[in-house]
Amino acid sequence: MLQVLLYFALNFSGFFFFLYVWNRLPKPKPFDYTTIPGIKLDVNTAEEIPDLVKKPGSLPDRDFKGHFDEVSKFTTLRTFLQFLLYTYGPLNSFWWFDRYVVTVSNEKLVSELKKNRANLIAISPFSIGSYLNGDPKYCTAVEYDTISLKKDGPIENDPQAVLAESVQDNLVIKSDVGATPSEDVFGIEQIKSNLRRVEKMYESKTSLRSRLSRPLVIAFDAEIEIDAHPIPKYIPIIINTEAILTDWSYDELFPKFYAIFYWLPGFYELCEFK
Repeated sequence: MLQVLLYFALNFSGFFFFLYVWNRLPKPKPFDYTTIPGIKLDVNTAEEIPDLVKKPGSLPDRDFKGHFDEVSKFTTLRTFLQFLLYTYGPLNSFWWFDRYVVTVSNEKLVSELKKNRANLIAISPFSIGSYLNGDPKYCTAVEYDTISLKKDGPIENDPQAVLAESVQDNLVIKSDVGATPSEDVFGIEQIKSNLRRVEKMYESKTSLRSRLSRPLVIAFDAEIEIDAHPIPKYIPIIINTEAILTDWSYDELFPKFYAIFYWLPGFYELCEFK
């Protein structure tokens, strides 16, 4: 009987010793919730990963750096997107402070996004930095399909040029003009005004290829799936347009661009321009 008790005691002691050692061994840090390739968070526990779903207009937590230090090493968003493409492939992700961001860089992935267009929210495709910063003037949870963009008069230019690519780049790369808490409520007319400016945003003296290569952003109000990866609602999805257009001839540029992107908010009334 004593031998049996001793046997069990030794077994239990061995188990608890093994458990003690196992709990103190260094473990690989967890990947983010998703299997999408990209820059991963340097965290020890899943609890340290911020909430992925953030309602449009919520301000970023700048105390949580995410990968902002890596992002800020680049001079433009275009060059950062090219780095992600060549390092992680056409579908990738990163954290801008506590904002989870997905990027896509080929026609196939854009076609998959298009299948979910019924759930598109009505944000300007040019408002990458403003959306990330939670600027209430450029954020909404309203579905794009529920609004009418009928033109009642001439389209005004953006008086502060907030949607200009250089301004949006600064919002992303430098985060030097971040949104601040505001009590202002911007209604549907502001959203319509943002989207009516799509054609104005492509008016420039730069080459057609350069204009059409500008990065774009979209988001959905429901979880979607792309290339068998789930993406939660309201996640900003940046389209690396430059990578998609790179092999197109000049004559193909606008026709193919329109055929692929006409479904983006405000894009369906784009007229051909040179």
